[in-house]
Amino acid sequence: MQGEGLLIGKRQIFIRFSGCNINCIYCDTENSKTTELGKEYTFEELNNKIQELMTPDFYSLEITGGEPLLHSQYIHDFLKKYPYKAMLETNATLPNDMKILTDVIDIVSMDIKLPEHFKSQEEWEKIYKQELETIKVMESENQKYYIKIVISPTTPVTIINKILEDLKSITSDNIEVIIQPVSPMTLWNSKENLFKISELVGIKYNVSIIPQIHKYLDVE
Repeated sequence: MQGEGLLIGKRQIFIRFSGCNINCIYCDTENSKTTELGKEYTFEELNNKIQELMTPDFYSLEITGGEPLLHSQYIHDFLKKYPYKAMLETNATLPNDMKILTDVIDIVSMDIKLPEHFKSQEEWEKIYKQELETIKVMESENQKYYIKIVISPTTPVTIINKILEDLKSITSDNIEVIIQPVSPMTLWNSKENLFKISELVGIKYNVSIIPQIHKYLDVE
């Protein structure tokens, strides 16, 4: 079951790729950062696994990681052979690899990371620049996508303002932005910052506040 974002509550079959090219402080899938825990599948073996999990309420594949764009050619070739409806969940830091996938992915869930997610400002600035380049690729290829921003009770409104200014010239007005409060919600003694940021984003974009529902349901 999808526990966050626009497809929340939909029955998806998760394909989790190992390995990640960045190191977020708040990562909730630490084991997926390394390639040592991954297992290789032929296209046929992967399709067989999907079919074993198939149910009548199946909505789409959820292609996630780690960072799935590290495996973009494999994903592309698999979906060309087995054209499942598919959602890509990505940190969006590999714009050239995104170009490979725009003809096989139905919707992209992409993060915009914040400085608070990294150990240094320099690290964030490099990643953020790559995310903006990936957005340009998706806009030019008419790829359907939405943006997810994970915020905390102390996320500065100033950084959200900067992101909105940067997005203004490269995105269309109908893009959905998901504000995702960092879990657990017990961290949020006050929701003031959450609603302030939502109001700010809502001036330009369709915005929703959506926590990670799968954590409330205790679903992996």
